[in-house]
Amino acid sequence: MRLAPKYFSQLVVVATGCLFCPSTGLAQRPLGTDVSGYQPSINWTTVKNAGVAFSWAKATESTTYVNPYFTSQMTGAKNVGIYTGAYHFARPSANPNLTGANSADSEAAFYWSVVSNYIKPGQGYLVPMLDWEDPKATNGAGFTVTQMSQWVNQWCNTISNLAKASGVTLKPVIYTGVWFSSPSSGLGGYPGLNSTVTGWPNWIATYNGQNPQSGGPSSSYPWSTWNLWQYADTNWSGGDSDVYNGTLAQFVLQFVIGGTNLPNITSQPLWRAVDSGGNVTLTAIASGTAPLRYQWNFSGAPITGATNNSYTLTNAQTANTGNYTLVVTNVGGSVTSNPSWLIVYPPQATIFADNFDANSSANWTYNRSSADNSATFSFDYSTLGIPSAPNSTNGSTRGLQMKANLTAAVAAAVSLSPSGQSFSGDYRLHFDAWINVNGPFPGGGVGSTEFLTSGLGTAGNRTQWTGSGATTDGYWFAVDGDGGVSATSTTSGDYQALSGTSLSSTSSGVYIAGTDTTVRDNLNTYYTTAIPGGQSAPAPQQTAYAQQTGSLATGSFGLAWHDVIISKRGNTVDWVVDGVRLATVPNATFTASNVFVGFWDFFPSLADNTAINFGLVDNVRVESPAVGPAFTLQPFAQTVKLGTNAMFAASATGLPSPNYQWRYNGTNISGATNSNYALAFVAATNTGNYSVLITNFMGSITSTNAALSLVAPSAAQFSSVNVSTGSVQISFSGDAYWTYTIETSTNLTSWSALTNLTSANGLFKFDVGSTTNSPQQFFRARVGP
Repeated sequence: MRLAPKYFSQLVVVATGCLFCPSTGLAQRPLGTDVSGYQPSINWTTVKNAGVAFSWAKATESTTYVNPYFTSQMTGAKNVGIYTGAYHFARPSANPNLTGANSADSEAAFYWSVVSNYIKPGQGYLVPMLDWEDPKATNGAGFTVTQMSQWVNQWCNTISNLAKASGVTLKPVIYTGVWFSSPSSGLGGYPGLNSTVTGWPNWIATYNGQNPQSGGPSSSYPWSTWNLWQYADTNWSGGDSDVYNGTLAQFVLQFVIGGTNLPNITSQPLWRAVDSGGNVTLTAIASGTAPLRYQWNFSGAPITGATNNSYTLTNAQTANTGNYTLVVTNVGGSVTSNPSWLIVYPPQATIFADNFDANSSANWTYNRSSADNSATFSFDYSTLGIPSAPNSTNGSTRGLQMKANLTAAVAAAVSLSPSGQSFSGDYRLHFDAWINVNGPFPGGGVGSTEFLTSGLGTAGNRTQWTGSGATTDGYWFAVDGDGGVSATSTTSGDYQALSGTSLSSTSSGVYIAGTDTTVRDNLNTYYTTAIPGGQSAPAPQQTAYAQQTGSLATGSFGLAWHDVIISKRGNTVDWVVDGVRLATVPNATFTASNVFVGFWDFFPSLADNTAINFGLVDNVRVESPAVGPAFTLQPFAQTVKLGTNAMFAASATGLPSPNYQWRYNGTNISGATNSNYALAFVAATNTGNYSVLITNFMGSITSTNAALSLVAPSAAQFSSVNVSTGSVQISFSGDAYWTYTIETSTNLTSWSALTNLTSANGLFKFDVGSTTNSPQQFFRARVGP
């Protein structure tokens, strides 16, 4: 079904912007596609993951042509949970009659013979569709408005009657273009249609460049409004891009055969993120005729035992990253949820940290738009009744407090970055966040709407905001505390994703909440599901400040601690709050590599109480995927002289840096926990095998054994014999510190030990004593084993 390229190229509007961006979350209008024989091979999983909810495939044309790929296209779409239907390309120019031969009835009968097996309730099939765009059915060929309208009604009535005879009640939908349905004059013009066809639902094609979530076709003549709109002639399937003028639940009721009995997913699963080894729960809520049956799928495959509306993944691993959907089934058929994309982060190592328990201002670069702001380090937030942050230890209640636009009534911002830091590869900024808001609530008091900001890929030497003269860089996110920004704002929003000074548009596909005009609004269903709201000011604030009454609206970020992660994964940046993904920026490019946290008053109005209007961060960490230990240098074997020194050395890489534990013959050496291990005055008892175990939380490795051995001692070299009356003194030289055993014999056969000698300088002397009792006596010095 491709009107413009073949016959109507002069009517194509070349549009800019995101005409067929995927609906990444809970878009108001469901997206669809239509395909034909021009798309022989379609990756339907990709199409589904892009947010497409419905599809029509060309089945037949005139009374002879069948799309050879029709069956595979229907099956492929249905297998991934896309509602799918069949359409017929009408050829009134070849079959102008209403009944009999060469008629609307003959084309309807041919279509029915091919598609009747797909006109069944409870299986996710869509009503038939008539593609009305025969280029030869013109005024010049003798066709009139009345004749063409009668032809359309005849085909639709015939199909409805054939379906009814099979026990199915339905209304086919009519597809046409704005240039084809409106009456025209002159040779070659198209006669158009009249109001008699408006009892059938319509599908209007026009490529006018408008946003599919907020725009519409330029005309729906002769219908008063439109049901379906083909807004572009390309998308993820290779076919055309379509959208329904309503919600997915309304689409199901109108176009899915038996849709009134189908279940309906009333709350879609959120996109999630979790650290490796953690637990995460995916939840969807469905309604419909009981009993409802549930089945969670991972990348299209059923998960064993995951048969409730919630699925908890325990001890998540990186292999669990991917696409999760819930199929809900009842007697009427089945419906598939929007995909929930889960990130499982690999184990992380902390490469920078500050818990602000002490004044660490010297470690931070303070950037601000003007002097009309403040940053207080080691601020004790318990004085305002705020509890200890989730990632604090020992109940600490000190953090970094930031304020902006204190007295000047001019928009202002402050940003702080770790001084002298540069982070490479994949890394993430991770911290606890609190926004304190001045009441009364839910609306907030005067000037209550201010933003906590944070991001990465910055040089760290500039203020991150969009004010006059801003040099903002990197990718960053802003959120207010009270949900006080109008949903119609085109320059702001309660939840904002920014690149440099550019705010991502609502139709950009960056926001997981979708691509409609509310995706930056705290009242969008995605945020009210992720952050139920209803938070009140801490009790001490309610006591001290009369204005701190009431509670915040749902989806509001303020008056509660939140765990915030902004991560760089390759060229993708993610914003995650409390394990829920709020935005994903693809194809990011980086010119710098620091991080920042900050506070920004976007508006010139002053808060009526700056004591209770501020941003607070605690336990700031920069983390990077951990790397297991690996040796870059292993210890090597050594042979030394007795009494000298020996040094064993090793080096290793890993994140975090590995610990070392030296071992002797497999037993840990107490205190030997450096990369080098030294032995002073090596003794014979020190010989053996030395190794080192390197460890971090990713694992451990033991080096190869390095044997320590001793140089063999030298034989004794007798130097002198001194004989005096009644005694003999003998001198010899040898190796220092070795023990030389002096043995004696009178026959050179039997020897007995006389004494043991050691020397620090290798010179030995001993006195034999009296020898008068022996006619002859021999001596020798023996060393070593």
